[in-house]
Amino acid sequence: MRKEQDIKAELSDLLKSEKPDYSAILSLSNELAQLDNEHVRFSVDAGLINRLGTELVSRQETAVSELVKNAYDADATSVSLEFVNSESIGGTLIISDDGNGMTREQLIDGFMRISSSDKIENPISPIYHRKRAGKKGIGRFAVQRLGTKLIIHTKSVESSCAYEVVINWDEYESHANLMEISHTICEVQSNFEKGTKLMIMNLRDKWSEASIRRIYRYVIEIMQPISLSLENIITTEDPGFIAKFFITENGVQVPLIDSSKDITKYAVGEFTGEINSSHFGFYRVKSERLGIDFSGQIGMDPDNINSPFPAIKNIKYKAYYFIYDTALIPKQHLNAIRKLANLSAGIRLYRNGFRVLPYGEPGDDWLSFDMSSRRRSILPTHTNLSFFGFVEITDDSGDFEETSSREGLLNNTAMIQLQNFMYRAVINSVIKIAENRNIKIVSGQKKDDKGNWEKIEIRVKNIAHTLDELDKALEEQEPSLVARRKRKEQLKKVKQELDEVAILQKVETKRLFKEQSMLRVLSSVGLTISQFVHEVKYNLDNIQDDIRFLIDKLQDQYILLKRILILDENFANFSTYTSYFYDVISLNVVKDLRPLELREVVRPFVATMNHDAAKSGIEFCKPIFNGFNLYTIPMHPSEWSSILFNLYTNSKKAIKRTNNLGKILIECGMTEKLVYLEFSDNGDGIPKENEDKIFTEFFTTTSAKSLDSVDVTNEITGTGLGLKIVKDIVSSYRGNIMVVSPKGEFATCLRIEIPKAKDNDIY
Repeated sequence: MRKEQDIKAELSDLLKSEKPDYSAILSLSNELAQLDNEHVRFSVDAGLINRLGTELVSRQETAVSELVKNAYDADATSVSLEFVNSESIGGTLIISDDGNGMTREQLIDGFMRISSSDKIENPISPIYHRKRAGKKGIGRFAVQRLGTKLIIHTKSVESSCAYEVVINWDEYESHANLMEISHTICEVQSNFEKGTKLMIMNLRDKWSEASIRRIYRYVIEIMQPISLSLENIITTEDPGFIAKFFITENGVQVPLIDSSKDITKYAVGEFTGEINSSHFGFYRVKSERLGIDFSGQIGMDPDNINSPFPAIKNIKYKAYYFIYDTALIPKQHLNAIRKLANLSAGIRLYRNGFRVLPYGEPGDDWLSFDMSSRRRSILPTHTNLSFFGFVEITDDSGDFEETSSREGLLNNTAMIQLQNFMYRAVINSVIKIAENRNIKIVSGQKKDDKGNWEKIEIRVKNIAHTLDELDKALEEQEPSLVARRKRKEQLKKVKQELDEVAILQKVETKRLFKEQSMLRVLSSVGLTISQFVHEVKYNLDNIQDDIRFLIDKLQDQYILLKRILILDENFANFSTYTSYFYDVISLNVVKDLRPLELREVVRPFVATMNHDAAKSGIEFCKPIFNGFNLYTIPMHPSEWSSILFNLYTNSKKAIKRTNNLGKILIECGMTEKLVYLEFSDNGDGIPKENEDKIFTEFFTTTSAKSLDSVDVTNEITGTGLGLKIVKDIVSSYRGNIMVVSPKGEFATCLRIEIPKAKDNDIY
């Protein structure tokens, strides 16, 4: 390390220079600050920029949409996206808008400032008073996800010239100090009055015409197509916002044309509804073709239509209902609409005017329509392919919160109530259509004499009435052989019918009883745990306040203060641990399946369990992810929490038995058709003869002999169900779990393979 006087001398010479080298000044200042033995300072590794780009914005369409949203926030009326020679890696994407542009100060303090708070402090755009789409100040890192070099040209109305900044993202891959990397800002001539142009060069991915069209559909659907809020229609002076896409190959620019057509006239019904400002739910179903115009009410309590939805308000929806039948859709249009449905059908979600992904995407079942159809509890068609529509959320109070990845909303109370309302409102509308068309609605129904489908309970009453009448007739009529034979035949026929209904009802009752019993058990356990977690979270806040008070009062009492600081650290770890399981419990309430990127489930789990593992002398190695987009087929998020927790507890047991320092490693990757997760530990291993037994129920080597022998503080007991549960979960998704040869220093490795998500599952 250089001497302090040498650094000061060099720094003094630089400051005296007519054209100081500010990068060198920053570097020397940082070097000088490191000689300060009395103070320490935070530093930021330049690699943070790369991590923000690749981890916060993981998907291509998300990256592009973030940049389109920035144009919208800047009061642009149009934005153009030009893909130049992008068929292979290394092409260029040029994004130009006619928005407000940036002054020199805005460019420095806004775009070049990480996590700028401008959109939080100014949530409404200055000219068209748009609700800004971004809040977190990370949209600019989308360009780093897309390419290795960025050239910015921007000009505001107030500026006489445009400003240019060139950023080479490769500079941020080193371990240099972020503050020591600089970019030249200079004045340049421009051919536009105002706006911003981003030239993203050396694209990291190939962009075929098909992938650009997919992004095109994604981007044009970001903005809500129709506002259902009357107040928005009355007050807006916004001229609108359009996105134009171009493909340029060898200097020839070709516009990308939207091929979508208006197909709503072929819908059998139009469904609308709302949760009003007073939290009450309503739905309406209209069909000019069938002569239906029915309105109804939906309550939070199914038995009380007047019960409000306390966590949600100001929600409107509209959906067109399609039945793919030549009796309803002309044959010449049927295949085309079916094809369009495979690409664009579903009920999308818009929050404050902007699309929220992945809701409504092909393969996404956020309202459980596909699951309901598979169960056939309601027989009329109601898969996601049956609907073209959207939900509009006006969320001024922030009840619906985006996830950190900007892809989806948190599964909080508001989201759960929204899903509840939407499913029931749409299903009620589907049933109204089916009743009008005289379509069978539930299993066990039969047609009456008029050809209408009866309800089961009505059918049973009618049969019982018929039996009574036959008995009376037999008594009253003459006891002739012919009459008796005739009545017996009638009676036999009715009794056969009654037996059929009785069997149906018996099977259905048994099924419902089992289902209700299980739901009752699960809900009871869930409510108990939820209440426990709720109470814990409530008391955590009080405990934390007490800790802070004691810390303030015990500054001069070293020993007591030290103990309190240890308590504070333990409390923070426990709080993190509790929050993780609170999130898992919340996920259990939601029944929708979605493709899961293995990073999304592994990283939060490792972060939560790190402290618990450390207490047991176990090190969680940094997870390894081989490749990007490690998406499974649609799964339930909470199931992965169960998988990882069971694998962890088994590894913990195996390591404890060795009395050695433990290590756990999670490695993920993919093959052509599968994504995989390998869970390795350096415990005592699995005997060869037990490798086939560990996935069977009740097989365990750690069960306590009695309740009296259980010591939850020192012993890890097992039920023998953990790995069986894991296997059942994995098998239900056509996956496999197996023992494989461990790598390096590890003794055991369990490998889970799940089918890889298809493109239409993700996009």
